[in-house]
Amino acid sequence: MKKPVTLLMSFVLATALVGCGGDDDEPAPVAVVPAPAVLPAAPATVAAVEDVPFVFPAGIPELGTTASTSIAFTDTSTTPAFSISSGGNTATGTTAFGSCIFRITASTFPAGHTMAVGNEVTVNPCNIKVETSGLSVDAPAEQRSVALLLGSAASSGTPVTVDVNPGGQLTINGKAAGTVTIEFVTGT
Repeated sequence: MKKPVTLLMSFVLATALVGCGGDDDEPAPVAVVPAPAVLPAAPATVAAVEDVPFVFPAGIPELGTTASTSIAFTDTSTTPAFSISSGGNTATGTTAFGSCIFRITASTFPAGHTMAVGNEVTVNPCNIKVETSGLSVDAPAEQRSVALLLGSAASSGTPVTVDVNPGGQLTINGKAAGTVTIEFVTGT
């Protein structure tokens, strides 16, 4: 009778080992974005932040402002409209890229000011920085901070909805904005 008991014990032990299927304590690799994304301003990236207010608390030297300055891109065309306000003055116009080239078509800034009507102001670099560090391709879209980098000035962060797919396609507010590098990591 000892033989059937030994056989039964061997079967139970083998079944238990097969059921384990390996080391379940080891997490599966997760694809994440390792660093913030810095995207050059271009029609697609600006369209993704349409109507997002970018506030520069100390102004923007390249635009001749020293008080708090707010900028928003107000449409999604290839030469998007913009609106700038600072110190009680406003300026509007269109934007071209290669850097940010602001063409002022209406302004309450005084004549002689950088933002006066008729002026064209080129600001380089002109980038959009998205806080994508640690964003997982396996997670749903989430609120992250985005900032506009104009010349020597950076805006305060503004929350937007950010997502990235397994191919590295970055979307902001549901619009394709560029690509980012994906890194596979395992956590403990």
